[in-house]
Amino acid sequence: MAAAEIREYETGDAAELRECYVELQDDERLLDPHLRDGQSSAEEYLGYMFRRCSETEGKVFVAEAGGSVVGFVSIWAKILSRAIEEEEYEYAYVSDLVVLRAHRGRGLGRALLGKAEEYAAQRGAKLVRINVHARNGAARGLYESFGFRERVIELSKSLPGAR
Repeated sequence: MAAAEIREYETGDAAELRECYVELQDDERLLDPHLRDGQSSAEEYLGYMFRRCSETEGKVFVAEAGGSVVGFVSIWAKILSRAIEEEEYEYAYVSDLVVLRAHRGRGLGRALLGKAEEYAAQRGAKLVRINVHARNGAARGLYESFGFRERVIELSKSLPGAR
């Protein structure tokens, strides 16, 4: 297990949480250039993430190592499925999971994901969902090692003349 503390987010963590988000978004932008860069989207997205946490009994947990936040996970504990072709049911959703590049490979992603699952289960969740970019092999491997399985595969194609 990693030499880090996994704890609930505190408002004093805001600047470091933002740094984690920016790095995550910029890494994902390498996989999908249509995504906004982390600097320009951080305030808007993090505001949205915290609002969704509030609406869904969610939480943000951080990984702290050496006195600094080096990763975080956001879990939305009660999402109601409203797909027309399905019966309604509740599930939990991991909206974000990031560990700063310099701290990867130490088990922090596993520890954060485990904390999110534990929290969701305490809130009565029976199902947890997470999205991952198809080309993010490291994240896919982590999620599959936790027992996540493909549910829906979405395909995408840029049209001629598209940027």
